[in-house]
Amino acid sequence: MAWTYQRQEQQFEAIPEGPHRIRIKSAEKTTSQNGKDMIALQFDVSGYPSTLYHYIVFLEDRPEITNRNLTQFFDSFGGISEGSFDLSTWTGKTGACYVKHEDYNGKTSAKVKYFISKEKQDSLPPWKGETTNNGGFLSFEPGDDEIPFNF
Repeated sequence: MAWTYQRQEQQFEAIPEGPHRIRIKSAEKTTSQNGKDMIALQFDVSGYPSTLYHYIVFLEDRPEITNRNLTQFFDSFGGISEGSFDLSTWTGKTGACYVKHEDYNGKTSAKVKYFISKEKQDSLPPWKGETTNNGGFLSFEPGDDEIPFNF
């Protein structure tokens, strides 16, 4: 086979700074680089194909900071009982956050600046994205006859 390779960078539309509706894609208990317990979150963002990452670190020496961050999170996401750490129930729940941009190694990345409480989410536009007729989000898992090539 003769193939002429040309590098193609993948381009993603940056999530602009400002308020956005978000949906929990995944939530996982893990540890930070310095060994502290934390929850690693991934969010889908309304109207954008990019994933937004956020970490809630449990600071044993500063519980007021951790509790403030958790209160803000629980106030934003309906359907998650306040104080519940059953992460398996978090996936798919929607809330909102304010996105800010930060420079990291010469690249700009979108970060959660803060979560927006349920009471203040009414002014945000409705969720933008593909949905099925019943309001659920589409998922696609190809069958054997739908894979365009074999490995």
